[in-house]
Amino acid sequence: MKKNRLLMLSGLFFISTLHSQDLVLVGIPAVFDQTSHSARMAYLLEPSIGLELNNRFVKELNVLKFFGAKPFPSGVLSGMYRTYGYLSYREHSVAVGLSRSITPRWALGLQAIPNIETFGKEYESRFSMDLNATSFAKLNSNLYWDSEINFPVRISSNTRNDAPLQSFLRMGLSYVFSKQCQTSVSVKQTLSYKTEINLQLCYSPVSALAIFGNVSSSGDCGFGIQYVFGQMAYRFQTQYRAIVGYSTTFGLSYQFNNTAKTHGRAFQQKTNRRDF
Repeated sequence: MKKNRLLMLSGLFFISTLHSQDLVLVGIPAVFDQTSHSARMAYLLEPSIGLELNNRFVKELNVLKFFGAKPFPSGVLSGMYRTYGYLSYREHSVAVGLSRSITPRWALGLQAIPNIETFGKEYESRFSMDLNATSFAKLNSNLYWDSEINFPVRISSNTRNDAPLQSFLRMGLSYVFSKQCQTSVSVKQTLSYKTEINLQLCYSPVSALAIFGNVSSSGDCGFGIQYVFGQMAYRFQTQYRAIVGYSTTFGLSYQFNNTAKTHGRAFQQKTNRRDF
């Protein structure tokens, strides 16, 4: 029984490292950005809510996320709830974050993410916490920099001391060729894993539509579409993993008191000032 449990946990840890590739769209801060780019949310002017469903290979590993963000004079307060699993194993995560623009061209984001793992009725639950820090900077009119660092913390006494920790560091650059075309490249190093390099291209034929494509050094690739209609934003994404196959993600968000025409204006207002 213990051996089976260890195999199950090892498999779940492997699958949990296969996050869906985030769609990065410079200039349009979105409530989804708190997943890996929370610093960008410092430029969000209106309250937003959203949900996302990620179908990861088998139905037992489907991930459901709920998002929320509210701007205040001192920064943008955000929250996220994530759950996945089945009867014998389920994971719950609650993220609370604060994003703040330090200067017109530089913003920081901090997140605390408590995690609860349950193993049915036969085993005790485990508690842990992730601490995330992100940074976002506009280097010039076309070039942007962002970074993310994660610090996992063990809390439960029943957590194995040799259990793997998902500590990682990610750095990225984005270049905007024009209003229609932009690209980004990121380098991510996870503890005990190989360095991963990801390249993403985005083409926006009209202001409300964005088409994404990405490829990584691990052999993964995918594409996605985002469409903004009024105060709603819709996302569809599919990702191919060389080992486990395809996964799809559907996302829906609502931004209060905003429209597609002004969806990215907050970023321009805050980064194009004369003191930039």
